[in-house]
Amino acid sequence: MSISQAHGEDKIEQNAIDRVGALDSETLTQQALSEEVKEKEVTWLEVQYSEEDEIRSVLALTLKPKIPQAQGAVLLLHDKGQHADWPDVIGPLRKSLPNNGWYTLSLSLPHDRRVETPERSLSPKAVEKISVTPAQKLSIRAASSRGSSSGKENSSGVADQPASSESQEENQSQDSGDQSEPVDIDLADKKQKEPKLTAEERADIHIKAGMDHLRNNGYQNIIIVAYRAASNLALNHIKDKATNIPSKGFAMVLVDPVLSPDYQDDLSQALGVGFKAPIMDIYFNSDIDVRELASERSASANVAKASRYMQVSLVANEPSLLQASLIRRIRFWLEKYAPGMSARKVSR
Repeated sequence: MSISQAHGEDKIEQNAIDRVGALDSETLTQQALSEEVKEKEVTWLEVQYSEEDEIRSVLALTLKPKIPQAQGAVLLLHDKGQHADWPDVIGPLRKSLPNNGWYTLSLSLPHDRRVETPERSLSPKAVEKISVTPAQKLSIRAASSRGSSSGKENSSGVADQPASSESQEENQSQDSGDQSEPVDIDLADKKQKEPKLTAEERADIHIKAGMDHLRNNGYQNIIIVAYRAASNLALNHIKDKATNIPSKGFAMVLVDPVLSPDYQDDLSQALGVGFKAPIMDIYFNSDIDVRELASERSASANVAKASRYMQVSLVANEPSLLQASLIRRIRFWLEKYAPGMSARKVSR
């Protein structure tokens, strides 16, 4: 094979890979974002969904503390339709908290709906079909008979005669009769496939990968900051382990939370009864509906006996002022209710 041929095949293979990758909108978005931020901020985490054999790489953006005394780590979860460096809430928090000694990891969450290759629903094109009339069939058979009669001679030098149609039909019936059972020629994979995970289940796998990354890097004081719909994902993640979460070493900040009806009406379904770790619920005091939902969550937290649950309202007419007020409020709350625990490497 020539060098030019080899290069051509490599190019064709690479183009095929590019086309396949372009169908995965999550991968495309993460790859584009990784090229817009500084290379040192890019971290790829490995996740695996139960219905897939291969391991996926998920983008996370990390920043190290910028003061000697490290306070801990903050895991940032963005809202639906956003990304790990979203200009509202998520991006500013991930860039500002390191100034106060926090290691930030902004995690890419899966899209709410997965884009998959559609199955073919159209019938084959007309040119792919060959229509043969009865007269054409007779003509084809006659030509085939003439070809076979002149093609061979027996040992006496006389050409073999084609078998009669009755003999051919009899032989065919005998051949078909020898097969007592139909032959399965289905070449499809018979392996039972795992059911596809929901968006919430995939998100929980991402969150677990982010938490494992922080723990493997020695961080013992971990804060989850979840924005809007991601608040529901954060509660899903701690639901099964809420009773074992200690009063120190973990905290949660819910920013403008959007919860499922179950959690909105009864936080004990996620926190259990007597949740020990601190939680701050920040809502934007914009209209009466938001205030009513916040009041419901506060009452639900009291019923769940979450003694360290705190609710804060923020009001600002200008988005920039609201952003600055949010960062300042979270920073002061972390200093008071989630005091720093120095990060140290875990012995391996």
